[in-house]
Amino acid sequence: MTPFQRIDVEHAMQLLERDDCQLVDIRDEQSYRQGHIRGAKHLDGTAVEDFLRDANPEAPLVIYCYHGNSSQQAAMFFHERDFSEVYSVDGGYELWQQQHPDITRR
Repeated sequence: MTPFQRIDVEHAMQLLERDDCQLVDIRDEQSYRQGHIRGAKHLDGTAVEDFLRDANPEAPLVIYCYHGNSSQQAAMFFHERDFSEVYSVDGGYELWQQQHPDITRR
């Protein structure tokens, strides 16, 4: 069993209803600028330390990438830094955008 949870888009949306939920987009900057899930914080190698300093490790952390593969590695990274409730979105941004284009930004 992994120390983080792989979840589908619907479960991620339910988590985002919580006021304390943190949403992170780990795709490249250009992809983020072209479109991302409303409320997502773009996180790349240069912003990780700031995020670690400012984030709440006790609050849910939902991570997405393009298709749900890289987000699993990122979820493990945050779990190893004592985030207690970490989620990787299966299908990533591509599936989310297909299922709920109304909550993505361009």
